Amino acid sequence: MNASWVRTSDGRSGRSSRAVLVLFAIVATAMVVGSVTLSRVVGQPEPEQHVITIPEGTAMRISLGHDVDIIPADLNFRLRDQLTVINEDSTAHQIGPFVIPAGDRLDTRFAEAATVEGFCSLHSSGRITINVGGT
Repeated sequence: MNASWVRTSDGRSGRSSRAVLVLFAIVATAMVVGSVTLSRVVGQPEPEQHVITIPEGTAMRISLGHDVDIIPADLNFRLRDQLTVINEDSTAHQIGPFVIPAGDRLDTRFAEAATVEGFCSLHSSGRITINVGGT
């Protein structure tokens, strides 16, 4: 006699009961994962594209004491926003954690909510705050 086909006291096959439980667990897990994934995507605004261009001669103007006023001291983004910084200057520039070499560009997408304070070569104060919010 095959043990997997033994009938239980209520007359049902033990194997089919286990199969139903496994199927139920799989469906329940899929529903939870699907709900969490859907809640993160539905209702969120479309990500924005932010482009900052650092013009040629910016470092020279800053060294002469000019206020270049390219970006605010506080930058605010939402999750999934994309930041592109195009450095047309002959000098590398730093915006918080991002260093953009001369003649190069930075492309980044914000995936985590955070507030980062750091050095900024584009401000006379030398400081910048980058805020990435959840919405």
